[in-house]
Amino acid sequence: MKDGYSFHASSECLDAEFDSMYETYTRIFTRLGLNFRAVEADSGAIGGSGSKEFMVLADNGEDDILVCYSCNYAANIEAAKREPKKFTGERPESNMMSKFHTPEMSTIEDVANFFKVDKFFTVKAVIKKAIYEDGASKIVVFFVRGCDELQETKALNACGALEFADASEDEIESAGLVAGYCGPAKLPENVDFYIDNELKDEKEMIVGSNEEGYHTIGFSVTNFKDERYKDLISVNDGDICACCGGKLSKTKGIEVGHIFKLGTRYSEPMNATFLDENGKAKNFVMGCYGIGVSRLVAVAIESSHDEKGCIWNRNIAPFELNIIISNLKDEEQVSFATNLYSECRSLGINAILDDRNERFGVKMNDFELIGFPYAILVGKNLANGEVEFIKRDGLEKEKIPSNLVLEKVKEILL
Repeated sequence: MKDGYSFHASSECLDAEFDSMYETYTRIFTRLGLNFRAVEADSGAIGGSGSKEFMVLADNGEDDILVCYSCNYAANIEAAKREPKKFTGERPESNMMSKFHTPEMSTIEDVANFFKVDKFFTVKAVIKKAIYEDGASKIVVFFVRGCDELQETKALNACGALEFADASEDEIESAGLVAGYCGPAKLPENVDFYIDNELKDEKEMIVGSNEEGYHTIGFSVTNFKDERYKDLISVNDGDICACCGGKLSKTKGIEVGHIFKLGTRYSEPMNATFLDENGKAKNFVMGCYGIGVSRLVAVAIESSHDEKGCIWNRNIAPFELNIIISNLKDEEQVSFATNLYSECRSLGINAILDDRNERFGVKMNDFELIGFPYAILVGKNLANGEVEFIKRDGLEKEKIPSNLVLEKVKEILL
């Protein structure tokens, strides 16, 4: 990535620059003919208050993203949001919270089958050992709905950890927890925990009793401080878009750009300051803007090709027009093609003349492989006053009077 940075006196100024760079990147990738989405993204190790990734949709992309084709919403899997799940069937009823003996039922599937309820009404505990930048570690518990999965990056952001490790049985036991039977009620005071936003104020839930072989029914997810509720879950293909109510589709993407609002994350520790209009020292408010210049070439080919080779968009193509001489021994063909090439270049058209001493088939194969947007074939039909105009995308061919071919080129390329 090639990175650019901006320095501002205020968050408002940063916001304006961020929006300007967003529009600039959008225009660049649009002109290159890329099938891309600007997606909500996690800022990761770079940090800051917000970021956008520019992802080219590709089957062999390295990143999972969720897109809504009913609106413009798109997000990296690590930052995706959805409309909260709803259950339309019959809900379990319980007049009071009760503890049940559930021996050897330590999985959500076991518990749901035992109580004959959908996993929607169960709460799953995911116990992690959180490791922090200073090397310290502690046990953290994340509670999500039984039918959902914990999204690890969201969980890391929730507790501010650098990474997770699997907690050992001894570590879980030392923290006062019971694996398979952990619930949000009566947790040891020293255990840090977070609850997924979608569970807030839910009633009639089934949770672990924090006691070996027991679960509690009729639990209400209330009376927890707001800071305990976080977005923790993985969003999946088919979930409902929070913006428009359409369905989200999971696909692959290749990152070609990433822009960040860094704020004062770096200027504060570096003591990078400026004097404001009152002569007071303030930290710069920073932005960062990365674009993958070199990878754009590979991405453009990946996004636009067929079984014969590349199909370049004219705004990124090395040449816009390939003028091919079929027979170098034919002086009329050589003269016409050479003059046409000179006229195109004088008009500012980025043309190339294929006057190699190669068989015609080799030249055509190279045109199809390299993929210049257009070609003019100067061949034996020139004797009849015709040349062939070829569009690489779809290999569409058209015979044109030789005296009108320059006008055709000007019409398309100027």
